[in-house]
Amino acid sequence: MSDSAQPDDQFRRYAALIRDQLVEAGDFSPQSESATAIQVERGIIFPLALQNRSRQFDAIERLIEVANRDRLNLIAVVDRGGHHRPVYRGLLVYSCLQTFGLIYETLPREQFGRWEEGLRAWCDLLEAELGETEWPIPPVPAERGSNASESAWMALALHIAGKIYVRDAWTDLASDIFGRIARSQTDAGAFLHATPSDNPETHWYHELVLLHASASYAVQSEDRTIATAVARNAQFHLEQTQPDHATNQPWALFAFIWNPLTRSFADQMLHATSVQIAADVDGVSLMLLADALYCLQLFSK
Repeated sequence: MSDSAQPDDQFRRYAALIRDQLVEAGDFSPQSESATAIQVERGIIFPLALQNRSRQFDAIERLIEVANRDRLNLIAVVDRGGHHRPVYRGLLVYSCLQTFGLIYETLPREQFGRWEEGLRAWCDLLEAELGETEWPIPPVPAERGSNASESAWMALALHIAGKIYVRDAWTDLASDIFGRIARSQTDAGAFLHATPSDNPETHWYHELVLLHASASYAVQSEDRTIATAVARNAQFHLEQTQPDHATNQPWALFAFIWNPLTRSFADQMLHATSVQIAADVDGVSLMLLADALYCLQLFSK
């Protein structure tokens, strides 16, 4: 990529690279689900929807079915290996909401109602849990990184839900959470305050998860304050972290593309992800790539 290329040209180039990887998105098959566990990879419907590939949208059926149960909060969201990460629930609901927003006009009436009702129940759960979350007085310690990143992804999902369901309470709650994240930012640009006793790779991972959610929120809400915080955090990673030591998944890919100074990280992530997907298709990585592509496409509208 030449330095003289216009931003739109650069974004189109990255979008094309991401689309090349999303062709690996295929059918979902449960591997680690149970009566009380659901896989995050069901969100694979998001990259499928972005490519206008209508098959396998029935991967959402399990979410709709369990939404009718009492105590929905007891359903764990795990990956195909059976591992649970707090961020997975927000990521899964977000991916399904984005899919709903992309295809709702083509859904049969009966399916539209089922999707709308089922996803609303999940959003009600996210709202309740965010309402009970106690945000620490800034700066947020790195040891709270898991809680912070979980809150960020629940907030991102509620931002999308607020637009779909025309519910200001959800968009306001999301705005409040991301405002807190920005106000917690350290002078160095980190969202979390780390001490020598904190594991650096764990800290970097949570920073990347927070950065991804914040960048996606900033571009979709057109919030310039959060966009500024995103640019500063991306610069923090460039100067002080090694993302590939923290994760092999493309968390924060769009944030690194968005900031011209950090595109070398984006190039590294795309290369690493292409190698990984060629060896073993990872649904979470495909969902993160889909979100990066979705954000890039917003600049061409």
